[in-house]
Order: sequence, then C-alpha cells, then structure tokens
Amino acid sequence: MKLWVGRTMTETRSSAGAWLQYRLDHIEPGHVEVSLEIRPEMTNPVGNLHGGMGAMICDEICGLAFYSLGRSTYYTTVNLTLDYLYSAPKGSRIKAVGKVLRHGKKISNTECYIYNETGEVIIHAKSNLVNTDKPVFTLTP
Repeated sequence: MKLWVGRTMTETRSSAGAWLQYRLDHIEPGHVEVSLEIRPEMTNPVGNLHGGMGAMICDEICGLAFYSLGRSTYYTTVNLTLDYLYSAPKGSRIKAVGKVLRHGKKISNTECYIYNETGEVIIHAKSNLVNTDKPVFTLTP
C-alpha cells in the first residue's frame, strides 16, 4: 500500500472510497492519513460538508487503517459513532487520520479524526469492525 502514497485513490475495491477521490498522504500498519477537497456534491444546503459525507469518510478511513495491517480475513463495520464538532465549507481541503486502536481475533476498534484547513478537529469517529472469517480480497495499486 505504500506504493499508493501521494496518489488520488480513484481505483479501489470500494466504489464509495473511489468517489471520495482522497489522496493517500501517509500509511503505516494501523495508521493512515488522507486529504481531500470538499466538492459541491458533498455539501449540505448551507454549503458545508454534509454529516452523512463525514460519516462515509470516517467509515472509509477507519477501514483503510484496518486494512493497512495486512490481515488475511475480511472485517466489516458493525458500528460507527461520530461527534460533529465544527464545519468545513465547500472548496476547502480536509485531512482525515485513521488509526487502529486494538486488533482482536473477532473485533477490531478503530477511530478517525477529520481536520479542517486550520487544524481543528471537525469530526471524531469511533468504529468497531467484526471478522467475517472470509478471505480478504487482494489490494493492488
């Protein structure tokens, strides 16, 4: 996955993730950092990042952080809890940081922070992923 650093992720197994068009800025096992621009189709009626889009970004980045561990079985999200702290306007660039807090045989705990251009946390999310015991797909750049 280190081959992807600096690239905009438009060709991934996650169609939602590809639609986000985030750039992978940093990756190491259990930790990822991405950035993306808030496009008009990501906004609410007042022109800020829509809460549902924030949730999708967090879910995607929590999953990416988990898959950076290189596990052999597929884990899927079973819950996602978010705190919306500040807004970010259309056209601004946000940074999302995903971390694996604990990886277990059945459940893994992850979190995501989204920052605005001034470095304020605008969204904090926690998510649990459950092991499906199904073989994971191959991630290729």
